[in-house]
Amino acid sequence: MLIVISDSDFKPNEAAIINELFQEGLDLFHIRKYGASEESLLKLMDGIDGKYHSSLVLHHDHEWGRSIGLNRFHYSERDREQWKAQNWSGIRGEEVYSTSVHNVEEFNELPAHFAYSFLSPVFDSISKADYKAKIFDLDKRQNKSAKLIALGGIHPENVNQVFQMGFDGAALLGAIWNGSNPINTWKSCRDAMHRVPNKLIFKQQ
Repeated sequence: MLIVISDSDFKPNEAAIINELFQEGLDLFHIRKYGASEESLLKLMDGIDGKYHSSLVLHHDHEWGRSIGLNRFHYSERDREQWKAQNWSGIRGEEVYSTSVHNVEEFNELPAHFAYSFLSPVFDSISKADYKAKIFDLDKRQNKSAKLIALGGIHPENVNQVFQMGFDGAALLGAIWNGSNPINTWKSCRDAMHRVPNKLIFKQQ
């Protein structure tokens, strides 16, 4: 599984780039634009082909997302703790949930309704200069209900390593939006992933 996460700022021709990423085989696109107005978010959504909306994951404004027909939602660590305090109320069977963790122990404790989780930083971050790689012992992984997605510093030259480490997928952020050609970077990551033995790669169902 290969995922792209949006930059926090809106980018020129962003919707067109997202459409092309999906055309080139993108599995999921995470919309992460905290503080953006509903008008700005709607403008972005209107530019994304409707056939891809089921593969969009919203990080915030979940109720607004439900109101426009989205069914995939990401919960930050803070959001997850607030939801836990509410005894996980409001879980809907037709929705898909993801979250983020920063160690394997935290991943092991996730409840079964999370389909996958980001674990970061796997490599030195591209978008955050002071966000340095950590070593994760995936041999301690016990959670079998959620997929584990590598995040942080992933680019075409190292994306295949995350599958060899034991991750189920990779999420791209800085490599896509900090470069001059998001589509070419995506294609390079996709092609590098295709050189990994199929048994190591989890494909979205």
